[in-house]
Amino acid sequence: MKPIILTFTSFYLPGYRGGGPIRTIANMVERLSDHFDFRIVTSDRDLNDKQAYQDIQIDAWNAVGKASVFYASPAMRSLTGLAQILRETPHSILYLNSFFDSRFTLAPIFARWLLLAPKRPLVVAPRGEFSTGALRIKAWKKCPFIKVARAIGFFKDVYWHASTELEAMDIQRVLGVKNKNVHVARNIIIAPDIFQSETIPGGQVRNKSQSDPVLNICFLSRIVPIKNLEFALRVLSKVRAPVAFNIFGPKEDAGYWMKCQVLIESLPVHITVRDCGSVNHSEVKHVVESHDLFFVPSLGENFGHVFMESLSAGVPILVSDRTPWRDLEQLGLGWDIPLSRPENFVLAIEQAAQFSALERIQIKSRCINYAQKKSYDSSAVELNRDLFTTALASAN
Repeated sequence: MKPIILTFTSFYLPGYRGGGPIRTIANMVERLSDHFDFRIVTSDRDLNDKQAYQDIQIDAWNAVGKASVFYASPAMRSLTGLAQILRETPHSILYLNSFFDSRFTLAPIFARWLLLAPKRPLVVAPRGEFSTGALRIKAWKKCPFIKVARAIGFFKDVYWHASTELEAMDIQRVLGVKNKNVHVARNIIIAPDIFQSETIPGGQVRNKSQSDPVLNICFLSRIVPIKNLEFALRVLSKVRAPVAFNIFGPKEDAGYWMKCQVLIESLPVHITVRDCGSVNHSEVKHVVESHDLFFVPSLGENFGHVFMESLSAGVPILVSDRTPWRDLEQLGLGWDIPLSRPENFVLAIEQAAQFSALERIQIKSRCINYAQKKSYDSSAVELNRDLFTTALASAN
């Protein structure tokens, strides 16, 4: 019998507005299901939706791909409801996909704390929440909670899942945990449908010519402060080249979106902006490949699946230096620039606007080749398998 990994996460398939964590867990299930039995507890609706998913059983287990998924109603997402799921679902490991999520992380841990649920090896994946940029957002609430949690040992005996060495250092710095309790396991990447004939190296690129001088730039992410759309708009206000800036993503933070709208209205006439709404994961590649540049200057990422999607589509990326995607200019894949140098973001955009058709074909080829190599990296699978094997060993 395979060990059971009971996974709690805010959003899962068929949802898509929750961003990268959905893909991370789906890929993990796909690649590790021969070794582990994944049972996933999640919300019964996608981010910002008022209605539950159609054609699923609410507050019951559903077969979704290679996993069993429990779509919890609002009533079931209470402390008592989640504790009931923990008690009634046999599991070898409890795997939580956030640090600050009150429903799907803190409630299950609190249930264990109160002895309302069995204690099994606990693995927590903070998903970039301890980066400097992420912690600055609502620091007034996060920092006191971290201090209290450390003081009372709320996260005692946790195995921490870091996606990169950088995230591992963030976890140790913020929580003061021992190195042996932090396991680095890169996100598993699966790209079965992104390398199709229209995106082979040297293939077609968007037909941008001298008669079409506008640079098409894509922003595709959740509209929240950490994704830094506000910064992107301030950069664009300084760009002299004509730009069409298309914004895709759910407006998770309505107040933040209002600030961005004010900036949009003040942009010069040669910078046009379109609010394109949310995009289903199955449509991301098609959406991105119609652009010349992908621009999300995030305040912090533990991975950033959407950057991989962009490279897979042959589109270079422009990001901050606070993600694992580094040395992009040297690799010919785009730019990673410190947020303290907004003028360098401006220069990068104006440089992209001047690329010739030949240069753009060469860049497309490099991006796709790089994404292919990343996609078939089997070591990430083994590292994730080792993470759970190590946690299991602690119970013996």
